[in-house]
Amino acid sequence: MTEVVIVSGARTAIGNFGGTLKDVPVVQLGAIVLKETLKKVDLRPVATQELVQFEPDGIKGAGMIELEKDGYDYDDSAQAIQIDEVIMGNVVGAGQGQNVARQAMIRAGISKETPAFTVNKVCASGMKAVSLATQAIRMGEAEVVLAGGMENMSMIPYALPAARWGARMNNTDLVDLMIMDGLFEIFYGYHMGITAENIAERYGISRQEQDELGAL
Repeated sequence: MTEVVIVSGARTAIGNFGGTLKDVPVVQLGAIVLKETLKKVDLRPVATQELVQFEPDGIKGAGMIELEKDGYDYDDSAQAIQIDEVIMGNVVGAGQGQNVARQAMIRAGISKETPAFTVNKVCASGMKAVSLATQAIRMGEAEVVLAGGMENMSMIPYALPAARWGARMNNTDLVDLMIMDGLFEIFYGYHMGITAENIAERYGISRQEQDELGAL
């Protein structure tokens, strides 16, 4: 089985809720770390002929599209490398557009031929993305995978569910999707922080053990 190594890494900025990053789309944060991860080890993404041959006839051989050019600012002297896949964890994609992993990838100047998908496993989304990347490499399905996570809770919108077919008479609810889709334990009706306390108590997990896991 193929050995897997992590050769580079970067992390999104840590901000306050409603702080200076409140208007920065999550895909922009993701694009920054994807790009920086490559630049830190002097790599630049390219689409190999193997990938390009599968392009539709209408764009075959046309090279980069404008979206790719906008995000591509790599040093030409850097080592060219084909990214086989991009996997990014994201919990609340509401209002962010389709497949935020692919959006971040394109904004990072990575070739459009590269597949990308988004993982939603709540708090473990980014970790699961890395795990899936590891599996793909071990199974021989990929050689180079960019994997991680991205989130901007400050940009999560509200929803008006009744607006689709009309609220008719009387009041209707405005739903905070940060709570509903991200922080609420949907089966029993309380915040996930309470779930964490319940699990720690039930299985005897100490704060020290939690901190040690968090430091890995």
